[in-house]
Amino acid sequence: MSKNRRILVVDDSDSIHRDFQEILKCRMDTYDLDAMEASIFGAHVAASPVLGFELSFASQGAEALEKVRQARDVAAPYALAFVDMRMPPGWDGLETLTHLWAEDPTLQAVICSAYSDHSWAEITSKLGVTDRFLILKKPFDPVEVRQIACALTEKWNQADRSAHAEADLRRSEAKNRGILTALPDALLVVGRDGTCRDFKPARGAVASTLVFRPSEPISAVLGEELGAQMAEHVGLAIDTGSARLFELRREQDGGARHFEVRVAGIDAEDALVLLRDITEERQRDEAIKQQRAREDALRAQAETLLSITTPLIPITDDIVVMPLVGELEPLRMRHAQETLLQGIMTRRARTAILDLTGVPRVTPVTADEIVRIAQSARLLGAEVMLTGIRPEVAQTLVALGEVFSGLSTQRTLQSGIAFAMGRR
Repeated sequence: MSKNRRILVVDDSDSIHRDFQEILKCRMDTYDLDAMEASIFGAHVAASPVLGFELSFASQGAEALEKVRQARDVAAPYALAFVDMRMPPGWDGLETLTHLWAEDPTLQAVICSAYSDHSWAEITSKLGVTDRFLILKKPFDPVEVRQIACALTEKWNQADRSAHAEADLRRSEAKNRGILTALPDALLVVGRDGTCRDFKPARGAVASTLVFRPSEPISAVLGEELGAQMAEHVGLAIDTGSARLFELRREQDGGARHFEVRVAGIDAEDALVLLRDITEERQRDEAIKQQRAREDALRAQAETLLSITTPLIPITDDIVVMPLVGELEPLRMRHAQETLLQGIMTRRARTAILDLTGVPRVTPVTADEIVRIAQSARLLGAEVMLTGIRPEVAQTLVALGEVFSGLSTQRTLQSGIAFAMGRR
């Protein structure tokens, strides 16, 4: 941000205006001549600083007030005003400066006078005890005028920067307060000693679950164990400068409540603590966990049932029997196929008997699955035999025609086992 070097000279004498113009304008001085000499002869000199004052002039106090007002309106205020003490027939310097400060309280000022018109007591009673003005005696020393102009305009700029920084800080604090206030969670400031410094309760249905009182230990609400745990995290957050995240479980009337706790250090003694009630989330998690456990149990029961309804019984080293009972659903048939093929591989069976005595009916889809089982068994070097076929089942199998032409059948399981044994 560029510096404000605008100066207002208030004096009823045009010659004084010219004097200020001559003293404060940017002109070629000894430094510039030295620099020119250096450029010609090759010597080195320090560059002359350029002040760049912007001067405005007024002959009376009322005119000066209007200029100050206009400058404020266009956001280009004056940093400094040189005000003459005597400016007849209008306001004198004290009255003029009083009006100027009423319009612009940040204006720095110099009262210029060749006479002792007012005592120091009169000046301070009129303007107050303040560091915003100096008194400059006429006739002027040009170096003194430049020095005062540099010092007071720099003072104005530093004050302006400080004011902007303070305003930014206040806006930032207000924004942070707004954000924290908008949070539905409970907020509290906790000291290193475990004492609550400040507290904002949570909002909503769980607003009254935790209520802390300033100047009281947090253990009065959380209990000794949880209070000590909280104080430990507060101390770690303060010492390490890193945020802490943990969970508290608090037993109370109506059941346990769970809180997610975030702790961040504020300074060497205090930390900000955010308490979020996550009881409903934990209850949902527990419900989901129980539901998954039930589903796993049902799945295990279903697998056990499948194993029971499709058992594989070894008769000899190379003969196995699988009795099928009830409706042959696709899932059962797939499990039967897996069990049968695994048994053939494990026992190196050469004959696998599928007993259909307990099967009331066979659909075309089921019949197709039986054919697939037989084909898969043949690839492993085993023959599949069907036993215990009911008349209605036989009708369905006959309707499939040549598909079952390669399968051997026996009337009963006993006859099938006997036949297989005889072939051995």
